[in-house]
This record gives sequence, structure tokens and C-alpha cells, in this order.
Amino acid sequence: MCKNILNEILMSPKPSDGIYSLIENGKMQDIIPELLELKGFEQHTPYHDKDVLDHTMVVLDSIKPELHLRMAALLHDIAKPGCFTMDANGRGHFYGHHIKSAKESEKILKRLKYDEKFINEVKILIRFHYIKEVVSSVKEKGIKKLINDVGEERLDDLLELIRADMMGKPDIGDMDVVKKLSDLFNEYLHEH
Repeated sequence: MCKNILNEILMSPKPSDGIYSLIENGKMQDIIPELLELKGFEQHTPYHDKDVLDHTMVVLDSIKPELHLRMAALLHDIAKPGCFTMDANGRGHFYGHHIKSAKESEKILKRLKYDEKFINEVKILIRFHYIKEVVSSVKEKGIKKLINDVGEERLDDLLELIRADMMGKPDIGDMDVVKKLSDLFNEYLHEH
């Protein structure tokens, strides 16, 4: 029942409206209570001008209407509150949030009784959505390893999640990074 309601909301034209409604009427407590921790959680970083929940809702509304993408958008930062640290300059950091969010998403989706294939798709996209790690991975370890880790069949979905994630930030000037990554992936796949 919870899963069906959630799927219906995620596939609606503006899923954030349904998610906010579930939070406001208290029903989210029975579906994904972890989302409640995102509300009001300020990020203290120049890369974000919204709390984690509002950022997540922009990402959710910005991504293509495919269930696995919408679910990845909804859960992509689910572990941020547990990863938060602040440096001496008062700047917030979320080291490893993408790895912990992937693990947390797996637990949530198993609890909601999604199938293993769906869970795996969502988990991999969340695990590799962090643009700084993707870019450094391409530079340091090479594009082949990243493509092997993500799976060639998921590259477009990963780029879609990264693009949507950028939409939830105040300066979306980094969009050219998504285009460059896309070009790199295509160039590599064309040559191999």
C-alpha cells in the first residue's frame, strides 16, 4: 500500500507536491521516516542555498519521469544529516554521503518491498551521483573503471541524476561538466 502511494506520487507531474503533503499530514512517518530528518537541515555550504529536503524536492521535480530515476532523486542525499561535519570556517561537509545514501536507500527500498533489480538500479545511481567524485574518478582511475562500476547501460541515467542534482543548486553553471562527462563517455564507448 505505501509502495503504491509512493510510486503514484513519484510518477505524478510534480512529485514534490505529494511528498510535501505526506510530510505535512504525518503519513511519511510510515513510509520513509528518514526523509523527515532532511527537513530544516541546513547545509552550510556555498553550493547549496536550500535545506536538504528542499534541494531534494527540486532534484525530484527536475528529473525525467521514470520510477527508478525519481526514486534515486528522492533518496540521493538521504544520509546527508548523518554525514554532516563543519570545518573551522563554518562550512558544512558531507564526506561519503553518496556511499552512505546508497546503503541507506537499499535498506529503505527493501523495507518497502521493491524488487532486487530496482533496488540495485537506484543504489548504483545514488552511489555514483556525486559529481566531484565522478570527475576525479575519470581523471585519476580512468573512465574504464567508472563505466565498469556504473555499468554502460546506466550512464545516461547517471548523467540525468547528476544534471537534476545540479538543478537543485544556486549556481547551475556546472552544467557544462555534465556535457563534458557525456562527451567523454560517448568518446570512450565509441572507441571500445
